[in-house]
Formats: sequence, structure tokens, C-alpha cells
Amino acid sequence: MTFSFRRACAAATLTAFLALTALAGAAPAQAHDALASTSPSNGQTITENPGKVSITLNNAPDTRIPGSNSIEVTAPDGHVVSTGDITADGATLSIAADIDHAGEHTVAWRAVSADGHPIEGNFFFTYAPAEGEGHSEPAAPTTGAAPATPAGSASVAPETAAATPTSSQSGDNTGLIIGIGAVLLVLVAASAYLIGRRTKANASSTD
Repeated sequence: MTFSFRRACAAATLTAFLALTALAGAAPAQAHDALASTSPSNGQTITENPGKVSITLNNAPDTRIPGSNSIEVTAPDGHVVSTGDITADGATLSIAADIDHAGEHTVAWRAVSADGHPIEGNFFFTYAPAEGEGHSEPAAPTTGAAPATPAGSASVAPETAAATPTSSQSGDNTGLIIGIGAVLLVLVAASAYLIGRRTKANASSTD
């Protein structure tokens, strides 16, 4: 009976291990897509109008529903400079954009993962054309003379925010795996306890 008890415990433990291994292997496949890169890149300063703005995901997005993917480029003065429809090339989504206003531009994007879940985020880039090119934003009105800038000092550009993919990308299955693992361990312990009681009962009946 002792041999049977050990064999039953070993079998239960092996079953629990195999189940946890299968869940751990399946979890990454269930994760939603994520932003891999952008063009222009987040925080980049460009000197020429690229004519378009693009995002690239780690997998090709779902483009079956018109309008489900979007990219909106906003100039420093608040007007939208992106026009037309989104074009898809594999994992890359692009939209035409006439970048002709000097300063920081904001890009808000939304895409549908290959698994059908929407993801979204934003990033920034700065357009700094050569002197005489592009449109400069009018200076803000002042109530007095601005303090003189010491000779030789350089202006400091504001820090740009990092790209922030959000929404459904948090498809984390860690909690599910831990919960199922705990249940399996409880079942193994319960099986061991019941087999132990049966072994003791059988031993007592043979005395």
C-alpha cells in the first residue's frame, strides 16, 4: 500500500506541473499587440516635412473594419494636419500629414490588435525647419519687456513625454495562472490526504 500511495502522489504532482507548464506557454500568445516604433520617433526633431506619420506594431493590426484604426497629428497651434485615410502595410499604419508649422506636434493613435482588442497611445515630435521655411507660431502677447537673454546662452527645449501605449495592452494572465496553480496544489494535497487515510485504514484492518 505504501508503494501505491507514493505512486498516486507522484502522478498528481506530475499532472499539476504539466498543467502549469501548459498555461505558462499559452499566456504570451494571449497578450495583446503593442507599439514597436513610430515615424517620426517619439521626441525626435525633424527639419523636413516627411509628408506622412506612421506607427508600427509588433503584429499586423486588424483592418477589416473601416475606421477602426486612426492616427491624428495636431500642430502646435491646435489644428489637425493629418488628412485622408489610414494605409496599412503589414504591421505599419500610416496617414498623410502636411507638417509645415514649426514646433512640437502631438500624435494620437488607435489600432485594433490581431486578437480584436483595441490599443491606443500618443507620442510627440518637433518640426524645426530651416530659416525661412514653414510657418512660425505668433509670439504670445506680453505686458512688459521680456528680460534679455545673456549672450551665448542656449534655449532649453521642453522635455517631450514618452510614448504611452495604453488601454487593452494590459492583458496580463499572471493572476489566472497563479489562481489555477493554487487550485491544482490544493487538489494534490487533498488526494494525498485521502490516500493516506485509506492506507492507514487498510493497515488497521489487517492487524
